[in-house]
Amino acid sequence: MEIINFRDEYEEGWLRCRVLAYLHTSMYEDVETKKPTFEGRPSIELIAVENGEVLGILDMILDDETLKTTSLGEGLGAFLQVIAVHPDHQYKGIGQKLYEEAVTQLKSFNVTFVELYTRGDEPANNFYKKLGFEKKVQYYDVFGIEKGLRAPISIEIKGGRIYAQDDKGQVCDYVITEGVYEAYTLEAIEKIEYDRYYPSIGYYKQL
Repeated sequence: MEIINFRDEYEEGWLRCRVLAYLHTSMYEDVETKKPTFEGRPSIELIAVENGEVLGILDMILDDETLKTTSLGEGLGAFLQVIAVHPDHQYKGIGQKLYEEAVTQLKSFNVTFVELYTRGDEPANNFYKKLGFEKKVQYYDVFGIEKGLRAPISIEIKGGRIYAQDDKGQVCDYVITEGVYEAYTLEAIEKIEYDRYYPSIGYYKQL
């Protein structure tokens, strides 16, 4: 296995690795169909490859003097956008090797810390703590709809078209079904009719 900079020829392997790594986690709904390019911003994009197969991926977006993505530290930092290992190859140190190579490359840039966000999955949180990251902040990703916004509607289908109206007979051209909210307290979650919610945890590490 070797750690190399991402190349376009590995995009399909990158996508497959990411979706499979997320499949049995609280991030399962977060699917990419094309690898992000970061619009020319400074970044570190690594993959772990063996026999042509992508086993792990890492993307970091770096702050510069014109645009800052990080928020947990002063000065310029690096935002760890994704680090994921194919489930058939986890617990072999691949994630740590990807991170260590990224930190080595960061020495060429004027950044002083790394920041990331993850949800409540225990293996992911334990991994970041093992790397020396410190928990800085927590909020909640809430999947649902704000209470009072969901009104009962009746639907009739004619000629292949849906006709909807609310309980007052008002025609509805569209309805709200579900969204993703950021809730900053547990009390705020109770204002939402939610299907599920997860803690979103911000970690910080000084370089």
